[in-house]
Amino acid sequence: MKSKKWLYIALIIIALGLIIRIILTLFCEPWIAKKLEVTLNEKNLNYLVRINKVHISVISSGIELDTISITSGGNQNHGINIKGTISSVKIKGFNIVKAILNKKIAIRSITIANSRIEGILPEKKESVSVVVLPIDIKIERIIFDKTNVSLSNNRNSLFYSLNEGVIKVYGIHFFKQDTLSIRKIKKFDFKATKFSYTGADSMNSYASLGIDYSSKFNLLKADSVSIHPDFTDYDFTSRYEFQKDRIEAGINKVSLHNFNAPEYLSSGMLYCSYSEIGNLEMNVFRDKRKEFRHINKPTFQDMIYSYPGYLRLDSISILSGNITYKEHAEKAHDQGYIEFSKINAMILNITNDTIYRTNKAFFELRCNALLMGKGKITILLKSKIFESQNTFSVKGTLSDMEISEMNPYLGNSAFVYATSGKIDKIDFSFTANNTESKGSMTMIYNGLDLAFKNKNTDDTTAFKERLISVIANIKVIDSNPLPGNELRIGAINCERDPERYLFNYCARSILSGIKSSLLKNPK
Repeated sequence: MKSKKWLYIALIIIALGLIIRIILTLFCEPWIAKKLEVTLNEKNLNYLVRINKVHISVISSGIELDTISITSGGNQNHGINIKGTISSVKIKGFNIVKAILNKKIAIRSITIANSRIEGILPEKKESVSVVVLPIDIKIERIIFDKTNVSLSNNRNSLFYSLNEGVIKVYGIHFFKQDTLSIRKIKKFDFKATKFSYTGADSMNSYASLGIDYSSKFNLLKADSVSIHPDFTDYDFTSRYEFQKDRIEAGINKVSLHNFNAPEYLSSGMLYCSYSEIGNLEMNVFRDKRKEFRHINKPTFQDMIYSYPGYLRLDSISILSGNITYKEHAEKAHDQGYIEFSKINAMILNITNDTIYRTNKAFFELRCNALLMGKGKITILLKSKIFESQNTFSVKGTLSDMEISEMNPYLGNSAFVYATSGKIDKIDFSFTANNTESKGSMTMIYNGLDLAFKNKNTDDTTAFKERLISVIANIKVIDSNPLPGNELRIGAINCERDPERYLFNYCARSILSGIKSSLLKNPK
């Protein structure tokens, strides 16, 4: 008898379960789908959400939405004109009754899988319509799994793309009538196969591969980050009225330690205790035949201080790198170039923290490299933070280099070749500020001989060029020290050009010391 009794109870439970399942499937789930659509759409008229199916799990207090579509109106001025699909949204720990009756949503976790969003961006940021939340929402965790986003502008080349993104957001709480904003997000993890961006002017494309950010360790890593101009050297510069640097660069194995990404996105605060770049490759080209734009440039210190948020980068390490600078000088037939290879550098204390108005601290750049693949060069640049005259000091050395190694630059930029000569060692040191640099240089070299070339024919053997070469070699001292003489010390003295940046200032200061060391009468 007892066995039959338990059998009847089991059959009743199964029957009740089937009845509840039928009721949920035929009545509750369609009604909930419709109710959710109305709730999501009533306050955001520019976007339309459609839900194909809803599945309810009574046991796990969960709900699953299948095949969600999102579309917006055709009038782009109202916001982003988007079209998207989401394969599924799985919600766990969700009180459906409380959500419907009280318009308060409390959820343990949401998993949004296989979403693909394509959209057209508005012309002006001001025209993007905000999303106002009609209900109070509190979510412990949201996972966006395999997210793909593509946003463009049909009136220019502006383009954003995210491939295979995985985003985990923790501890979200939006109140009723809040606008949907990333400023509310305080903790998240992020991975993506690729993120890319192209500017509205279509001049450069930017990409990052293998991105991985962990909020637990505040660590951001990327396999590579790159900037790639969309035009070749001369095609690029021809699109600008004035001289413009074409920069192509790639950095590999990038890591930022103790970096708070949510804080950076919400307030612009950029703090990082240690950054590492595994390898840097950079090519820069400038066409100096174009007109130069006369605009005062800020010093590198003022550029740091003017960052709109809090900035503190304690140290940046470049383990290896190569930089090539090319320029086409006025009246030159071809480009000249200068190379720095096997670069190893450390940058310390990039900050605009106002505590250093009273506390003493220094920005530093330490670097060693090979000049033109041959000469060993070391640089130490040091600048007191918040010094009123933006004073900085530079110390450096260059050793073991045939002067002819510089001919690829000298021939097309200065129209002169070094036919012989060797640098044993150069030691230089100078202090610079907002107006001028002063210092000294010891240049030990021997056997220097120069040949000037014709700007039109590139010939060095014509009578005029040979005569200029003879006169130049008379004025240039061919070695230091001269036999029987003491070692000469050259003087570094250079006025700052306010229309140029740091590299030009330092290069001109060093060249003033070289001129002082080489010429019998530097003036």
